[in-house]
Amino acid sequence: MKRLPRECPVKHSLIDTNVIIRYLVEDPDTIRPKFKGVYAFFEKAEKGQLQIQLPELVLFEAFFVLTSFYEVPPAKAAQTLDLVVAFKGISMQDKELMHSCLMLLQNKKIDLVDAYILAVSRQKGIKTVYSFDSDLKKNGLELLKVQ
Repeated sequence: MKRLPRECPVKHSLIDTNVIIRYLVEDPDTIRPKFKGVYAFFEKAEKGQLQIQLPELVLFEAFFVLTSFYEVPPAKAAQTLDLVVAFKGISMQDKELMHSCLMLLQNKKIDLVDAYILAVSRQKGIKTVYSFDSDLKKNGLELLKVQ
């Protein structure tokens, strides 16, 4: 007897930066019809009714777009994105690491990559880094000589 392939229900779908940006910057009263569904979409994600995989690179791009194009202060952008990351329906490879990175951005005047390096170093107990960046040294990492 020939077996029929079983259908596997999709548990997660990926999300792109532009969806996050529309949710965070658009005015519900003036949003174009094409984007109106974004509010109901994120309400479902917040409640866990949708399961969404948020790649770290998409989160970083959203931070960059908010702070550069929309000129949102970095601490505010990090705080807002941290709220989205906390939604029940949002999954990430390492949600706790991303939360730590976003918290550093809220509390320190450092750039995104430095915040990520610091969050990784703290999570993994790494105390050294190959870098010329004195901001990393100011935040507790020992800079190793590149030679």
